[in-house]
Amino acid sequence: MKRAVLIILFVFNAFLSAVPGDLLWRAKTDAFIYSSPFVSAQVVYIGSFDTNIYALNAIDGELLWKYKTDASVWSSPFVLNGTVYVGSWDTYLYAINSSDGSLKWRYKADSWIYSSPYADDEKVYFGTRDDFYINAVYCNDGNLKWQYKTGYYVYSSPYVLDGVTYCGSADGYLYALNSDNGTLNWRYQVGYYVESSPYVSEGTVYIGSFDTNLYAINCSDGSLKWKYKTDGFIYSRPFQIDSTAYVGSIDWYLHAVNSENGSFKWKYQTGYAVQSSPYVTDGIVYFGSLDNGFYALDAINGSIRWRYMTDGRIYSSPYVADGIAYIGSYDTYVYAIETFGFNGFRSKELSRSIPSTSFSISPNPFSSRLSISLPSSGAVYSLTGQLIMKLDKGKHSLDTSKWREGVYIVKSGKDCKRVVKIR
Repeated sequence: MKRAVLIILFVFNAFLSAVPGDLLWRAKTDAFIYSSPFVSAQVVYIGSFDTNIYALNAIDGELLWKYKTDASVWSSPFVLNGTVYVGSWDTYLYAINSSDGSLKWRYKADSWIYSSPYADDEKVYFGTRDDFYINAVYCNDGNLKWQYKTGYYVYSSPYVLDGVTYCGSADGYLYALNSDNGTLNWRYQVGYYVESSPYVSEGTVYIGSFDTNLYAINCSDGSLKWKYKTDGFIYSRPFQIDSTAYVGSIDWYLHAVNSENGSFKWKYQTGYAVQSSPYVTDGIVYFGSLDNGFYALDAINGSIRWRYMTDGRIYSSPYVADGIAYIGSYDTYVYAIETFGFNGFRSKELSRSIPSTSFSISPNPFSSRLSISLPSSGAVYSLTGQLIMKLDKGKHSLDTSKWREGVYIVKSGKDCKRVVKIR
């Protein structure tokens, strides 16, 4: 118990002094990582080529559990309603209890599963390689609901919205299927080979192709809205927000495109191909590159905010939660990188010199109560800078049972600390 307490204290001291782009922790697997992380309820889920699915504490990287499949895990997990869904090269789709890593069920496909699943309250959707299917199985028992056969491999991962399942196929088509029964609504030919996964936003589905184009297709009827040409194959899944679509290409660039008309906005060159899919939040674009770097760019103009170098190529796509970016690398590690600049609470120049002992907080993380002892008046803020409550100098015992789960900042004088609310 003492050792665990010391580890938590060390990790939180690192959190309190960290600035954007700093490593908070990294956790080792036994083989390289292609899978992308999924974060839910302060837990990071990710697959590895060592055949395991990992559940890591999002705060300190501690291993909570791992589940062994019979082959490498390329697929990325999807977590919903206490279940982790993920595919494996052993041809099974797994449904695993998120709390303890025990198996709920597994579905035997007829082919390897590269595709990452997408789940709603009733079904989980995924593609299979050699039999060319887009599949839907029931979440409660893993029984097959429907299959739709495409013309070639399905590496692409489905995106489900408003009763429609969108998925690409290596036969060169983007498919829109009825999510209830798997019948075809429409299909559109997007080049000659598709491994990119679709992203759906504001009535438009975005997808990349080996013909080097990013496509924007109308969800309603499958008609072309526009296409934007890069200089390389596109494996990356696009991301659209605030009138901009972002996508990586093996031409070494991350591209930003006007999502209304497909016109060029900006592009940023890395040191090698970009197969990682971008994640955009709070005005920052996060993505990895095969140059081993994990990048954070200004979403408006593409200027670099920071870069973190791993020791392996990054195929994995980032997940950002509570001010921390998580990503896997071919160097076998899962990384947790600080993204939060404390929104003016402290400057980058002062952040390393401010002592973390000027006031006390316990426990950290907290659940229903939070004890704080302040040397001067202070306040509690949300991670985005919203004032939660003001506090006088002295000791406080706060009822936090109704607070939202997530990260908060406590400020007193010039010092501030990160605290985490858990269930």
